[in-house]
Amino acid sequence: MNRFAIAFVLSMLAGCQSQKATNGDSTASGGGRPGALGKERSDCRPDKTCDPGLLCLSNLCVRPPPADCAAVGEQLASLDLGNYAPVEERQPVVAKYQAQCEKVYVTKEQGQCLDKVRDRWMAGQCAPDLFPDLAAHKDGECGQLTDKMTSAMLRVQGRYFEANPQMKKNLDASMKAYLQSCTEDQWPDALKKCVLGADLGSHAYPQGMPPACNGQMVPELLQKLQQRISLAVQEAQRG
Repeated sequence: MNRFAIAFVLSMLAGCQSQKATNGDSTASGGGRPGALGKERSDCRPDKTCDPGLLCLSNLCVRPPPADCAAVGEQLASLDLGNYAPVEERQPVVAKYQAQCEKVYVTKEQGQCLDKVRDRWMAGQCAPDLFPDLAAHKDGECGQLTDKMTSAMLRVQGRYFEANPQMKKNLDASMKAYLQSCTEDQWPDALKKCVLGADLGSHAYPQGMPPACNGQMVPELLQKLQQRISLAVQEAQRG
C-alpha cells in the first residue's frame, strides 16, 4: 500500500472516531436514544433521574399518564364552593380548575391524591403546580396554616358566612389573629406541622385548634391566641 492510500485510510479512521465522540451523549447511556439526557423520550441520567414531570422507566424518560382533569375540576370546585353551589356559580370554577389541570399537566397519581383531600392546603400538597400561591406564601407556614383553617371553615359554613356578612368579618379578623399569634408568639414547629397535616373535615374552629393538635398547644399559647381573637373580633364589630 502506497503512502497516499495509507494517509487516506488514516483520515477515514479519524473521521469515524470524531463522529463517535460527537454522538457520545446519545449512546453512552446504553439506549442509543438521541437528545440530552433527562429529556422526554431520551435516556435517563446516570442517577436514573429525568427532568421535572418525567419518570425514568427502563432507562427512558417518559411522561406519566394524565389525570382526569374534568374530575379534578369538580373536586376542587367542591373545595371552594361546597357541594350545593348553583350550577351557574359552579361551572366557571370547574372550568377554571380543569383548564389549569391540563395546562400544568396534573398526573393520574396526583389526581388520585386530589380525590381524597378535604381542603385547599392538602390539595396543594398533592399537586403543587396547581396552587403556586400556597407554595410561595409570604408568611411561610403560619400563612399556610391560616389559609388552611380559613378554607376549611368556608367549605363547611360558606353559606352561613355569605348570609351573615358580619360573621364573615369576624372570621377574617379571627384568621388575622391566628396569623399574628403564630408568627409573633412563635408557635413551635411541631404545632405548625400538626395543623398543616391535620385532616380538618368538619372540625375547624375559629376559637381553637383542630382536635388532633390540642396536645401540641400549650395553655399559655392558647390563652394568647384566644385573647388576640377576642380583641380582633371586637374591633371588627365596631367597624
